[in-house]
Amino acid sequence: MLIAIVLAAEGLAVVGFIVFSIMLVSMYLDSRGMPEPKRDLAGQTLVGNAKVAFLTGMTALTILTVLEILAIA
Repeated sequence: MLIAIVLAAEGLAVVGFIVFSIMLVSMYLDSRGMPEPKRDLAGQTLVGNAKVAFLTGMTALTILTVLEILAIA
């Protein structure tokens, strides 16, 4: 019974990911013809901070992955 529940949950996760991907593609296709809005200072700050946070997270993930691989080997 537990195996069936786990398989159903995995199947639903795949379906959810596919639906989410279709929604993202649809939003992208809808936005191609729209003019790009101008950002005010708050918008520029938000986007800049998001870029820094993304780079910090990816750097930390890379460093921790390398350290974990070295610890296992």
